[in-house]
Amino acid sequence: MARVLSFDADGTLVTRDFVDLFWEEGVPALYASENGISFEEAKEYVMKKYAEIGEEDIRWYLPKYWFDVLRLQENPGDLIKKYEGHLKLYPEVIDVLKELGEDYELIVSSNAARDFLDIEVEKIKHYFSHIFSSTSDFGEVRKTPDFYSKVCEILKVKPSEIVHVGDHWNFDFVVPRKLGIEAFYLDRDRGGQGSFVLKDLRDLKHKLSRG
Repeated sequence: MARVLSFDADGTLVTRDFVDLFWEEGVPALYASENGISFEEAKEYVMKKYAEIGEEDIRWYLPKYWFDVLRLQENPGDLIKKYEGHLKLYPEVIDVLKELGEDYELIVSSNAARDFLDIEVEKIKHYFSHIFSSTSDFGEVRKTPDFYSKVCEILKVKPSEIVHVGDHWNFDFVVPRKLGIEAFYLDRDRGGQGSFVLKDLRDLKHKLSRG
């Protein structure tokens, strides 16, 4: 029986605007300003540099690494703060956490770096017993089987006692299910179908009550 509910962060609890704007607008704009070139030129260059590293390299997720590579003078944390105003929780999140928190231990399991994750969950962190970052806490590029195993070990629970929900088909659904974690795929675009697909987090309440 489930004792712990695990939530992804970006695309699950919070919209992606905050992080996307930092990487796709903030960093290129800063590079343009410091190097006296147009934003368009800077963005083309910066996005090319991102692509050279790729999402399978842990450095891709770390602001400090990119500020060093691009030789940016500003502190990464200062630029991150400039985009905090774009941080938005999905509408149903607080009500769902309040209700489910009465019956389950709630945690966050994200691959976002702490630079972003701590800010993203600041207003709701009191609902969670643990907040895990695969990149910052475990040096894992993605939420791998090893990541979920470590979470279980820290919480002292069996995989069968955790339910995880997130919006990435592989890392939030396929991978945890291989370990025996009950997982649900959050498809806010409403394209997916099946008993394991959620349209928003209110669906999770219904799935759990039926279980």
